[in-house]
Amino acid sequence: MLTADLVDVRRKGTELTLRPLDARAFEDAFVIARALLDATRGLVGARREEVVRAWEAAAGEDGGPAKRKIVLGLRKLVEDGCTFEAETPVDPAAMRLCLFVRAARARRERTFDRRAIIEEVATEHGIAQAEVERGMFADLRGEHLLREPPAFGPDELVHAFDLGRAQAVLLTAVRVTCEIRAASPGALRAFFTKLKFHQLLFEAKPLEDGEGFRVVVDGPFSMFEASTKYGLRLALLLPALRELDDWSLVAEVRWGKERTPLVFRLDATAPTVTPRKRSGEDDVHLGDDVRELLADLRRLAKAPWKVKPATALLDLPGVGVCVPDLVLERKGERPVYVEVLGYWSRDAVWRRVELARKGVGELMVFAVSSRLRVSAEVLTAEDEAALYVYKGRIAARPLFEKVTLLAQRSSPTSARKRARSTP
Repeated sequence: MLTADLVDVRRKGTELTLRPLDARAFEDAFVIARALLDATRGLVGARREEVVRAWEAAAGEDGGPAKRKIVLGLRKLVEDGCTFEAETPVDPAAMRLCLFVRAARARRERTFDRRAIIEEVATEHGIAQAEVERGMFADLRGEHLLREPPAFGPDELVHAFDLGRAQAVLLTAVRVTCEIRAASPGALRAFFTKLKFHQLLFEAKPLEDGEGFRVVVDGPFSMFEASTKYGLRLALLLPALRELDDWSLVAEVRWGKERTPLVFRLDATAPTVTPRKRSGEDDVHLGDDVRELLADLRRLAKAPWKVKPATALLDLPGVGVCVPDLVLERKGERPVYVEVLGYWSRDAVWRRVELARKGVGELMVFAVSSRLRVSAEVLTAEDEAALYVYKGRIAARPLFEKVTLLAQRSSPTSARKRARSTP
């Protein structure tokens, strides 16, 4: 991914904008991309230093600051797509220690002979002298060998560069507000699922016209100004947005060394974002913890229970949007949805609690990490939801017990029994 220093931007007041790439810039980028990739594919097995020199020769230095940023940006993406590895039969650090100790002793004794020391160490380790020479600094970055060139072509590289420029700005974001629209509920559900897959904290409410949602993507405890890791997750928001029919984005960024507060805007019509083929709406994006839980529940929950990834998007008027991860069903009974809130903030969990108290309209179990310091007792038997608080890894059995208890309380038979016992 590109970094902020590799993008060409303009500042006007409190607004930050990307300088658009015109037709000439795209043509130059394609020529440079092809030259870089051709040079890389011809150097498999070469040292990184040799590959870098080949990139410098292939891309050239002419064209001014704007073209220079295109060159450096494309080089960064090509390097990210390469596989470099150290190759040595011995531990380089141990080899250096052995050689330097022998050399220091020889200098004290005034018998220093570089070739003799290398030959002695090679014999001791049972390797050739050339391997001692090569292995001495094989762990240094410049000595790594190119094992695999990038798997993408020039077109893909240029499109990745164009997208990467906007993502580089989002790396510095502290808050993002989106307005999204899509022709089908499935596309919207897929978008929210991707947000959860990337562990992005969000709050979504319907737009005034009822045709889409306003989504505020926030950070853990709203205190992530210094978190580059969360900025990276925010940058991953952009590919998910591009798969929707209509979207706009307003990002609050902290730009430059002074971390100046600025506003960055982007939308589906911006020339700075090339179009992308949409993925299928039924693509399932589950985090590793949810995927493991799904497998555990399927092993545990026997017929007539069915466990599968949830496809529902629960739009609750006046409350917001709830995006469950899993659903457990028995024929003739209401389904029970499970939402995992392991990485969410404590405030987000309390919003779910308030949602449950108002009446979700569906049976819900919220799996909450104990580090968020929320008691399972805040929801009672009167609520159509339950909290399962876990430590470390989510255990399927106690969660499944919560699900079955909630389903029993809400079953038609249980409702009739409660009605008969009510005076």
